[in-house]
Amino acid sequence: MNRRFLLIAALIAASLLASGLLLLDFPLAHWIRDSGLANAKFFTAGLGVLDMLLGLRVSYWLAAAVLIPLGLLGIVFAAFIRLPRGLAPALLVAGMTQALTIGLMMLGKNGFGRLRPTEFFESGDWTSLWFVGGGSFPSGHASFYFGLFLPLAAAAPKAWQRATLVAIPVFVAAARLDMLRHFLSDVAASALIAACVALLLNPLMQRWQPRSHPA
Repeated sequence: MNRRFLLIAALIAASLLASGLLLLDFPLAHWIRDSGLANAKFFTAGLGVLDMLLGLRVSYWLAAAVLIPLGLLGIVFAAFIRLPRGLAPALLVAGMTQALTIGLMMLGKNGFGRLRPTEFFESGDWTSLWFVGGGSFPSGHASFYFGLFLPLAAAAPKAWQRATLVAIPVFVAAARLDMLRHFLSDVAASALIAACVALLLNPLMQRWQPRSHPA
């Protein structure tokens, strides 16, 4: 995997997380609500299609449960199964990254108990936003998609492939903001977790990466 790519993603996510918590979370949520752009069909319909295709409507764990065995089979039976170079370890690491990111996200939700923007607007109480049993921080959707696509993007050999793969979780994050289901810092926290987990698992990708042999 491209370690530099993951480091840049982690730095961007950390910057957005800090910016959201310190400054942008509430102004951005208010602007989305007051602008009339909330729940735009482009985002709600697009997110619905992605959730259906990738199994999120069934379970947070479905994609990882498929990718991890596929990656293991590809590595163990590499001599018999012809796959593009590096695909099997990329699938395995992506599945592991996603599973760990989702697990950490669930711990965060239970620990921080932050209200969602919609819940905040209903209550209007700025003093009771955290540790009140909410489920906003970090974002579950962003954890699912960044956990899956960031390591796949880091393993992609070409820039256009990385850009295409990263565009998917970025779209999801924007959709969750537009739907007022999350603050900016919620989705940024999920992206940061995914990038850090992928960085920690990167040595496994390097270890399992097939070596090219001279002819």
